[in-house]
Amino acid sequence: MTKFNFFSVIILILFSNISDVFSKNDTTTFDVEIYNKLSNETYSIKKIEIIGNKRTKRNIILRELSLKENETINKNEIINIVEEDKRKLINTNLFNEVDINIKILDENNLLIEIFLIESFYLLPSIIFELSDRNFNDWWVNFDHDFSRINYGGGFLQYNLTGIADVLEFTFRRGFIRELYSSYYIPYLSKKQKGGLEANFNLIEFDHLFYNTNNYIPVFYKSDNFLKKHLKSSLEYSHRESFYNYHYFNVEYNNIKLNDTLSFLNENYFRNDNNINGISLGYEFNRDFRDIKNYPLNGFRLNFKIRKDGIGIFKNLDKWSTKIYYSNYIPLNKNFNYSFNISTLYSSKDLPFLFYESSDKIRGYEKYLIHGYSYFIQKNSLKKK
Repeated sequence: MTKFNFFSVIILILFSNISDVFSKNDTTTFDVEIYNKLSNETYSIKKIEIIGNKRTKRNIILRELSLKENETINKNEIINIVEEDKRKLINTNLFNEVDINIKILDENNLLIEIFLIESFYLLPSIIFELSDRNFNDWWVNFDHDFSRINYGGGFLQYNLTGIADVLEFTFRRGFIRELYSSYYIPYLSKKQKGGLEANFNLIEFDHLFYNTNNYIPVFYKSDNFLKKHLKSSLEYSHRESFYNYHYFNVEYNNIKLNDTLSFLNENYFRNDNNINGISLGYEFNRDFRDIKNYPLNGFRLNFKIRKDGIGIFKNLDKWSTKIYYSNYIPLNKNFNYSFNISTLYSSKDLPFLFYESSDKIRGYEKYLIHGYSYFIQKNSLKKK
């Protein structure tokens, strides 16, 4: 679905200029005069002072830092470590601006000062979106039909209790009917290694695409529901290091289908129109991008494997594996080159309901290309 959030756009216009934010935060404002006054080879970090964290708890900020109180740091490493710590704080998306300064207390000890401006954490939303996959699909394939619009509302509360936790609730009406809620807590223990996310989603369709014609989705409208999908999940995340995350997911799905779909497409589902399934998934994410929201340097590797249908339910059986890799390479002061590779492989003998698809290929937005596997490679040349 193509989404448009009025409140988010207004907040971005009023409270931030994206290009300014990135230009302010891509390098550290390090005081060269202070660095030149450092006469010793090593120093002890006596204290870390944090200014500006009105909501965010101190331990959440310290968790992101390589700089630690009462630890020794080499003079030649100070600039690189400070720059890296600043990028890590920016990439939490908890702060609009971050500055890190160093003060010399005496010949052996340093004071680290971290100045923060926190982000706007509550984002109310008015949902006005296309139900179709993208704008070209809606405009070309469905003759820009305004009956295919979803509307609704909700909110997204970042940093709810000051520990980078997130609460979300949304509802939709129109082309579909949906309720969605989630809560994410990033740290469950004092070691701050593991987090937990709970999701609940209920969605009903009385318009549904049941087949394709020349790679164009074919829809059917009914006065009754065609599909009801209830999904709930729990996901445990383990932060191995600053850059490596592991995710373990268990999910329950209940899908109720109208018998009409089997007449429209005999391969839409098989035998049972009330499908229950428990799914298990694992995901690994290694992210070395400089700025996650607007990367210009670094790389990201993501791997997912999922099994749908385990335990007592026998009417769902599917394996899938996805691999994604992207690399961002600065060419000179003005240009950056990037490429990404994504691939999917899943079980072959599947009903239409469980086909995989990709509609993010530039120039092919109006086509639905789906099946059980794909390989996509993209290239981009960007001017700063």
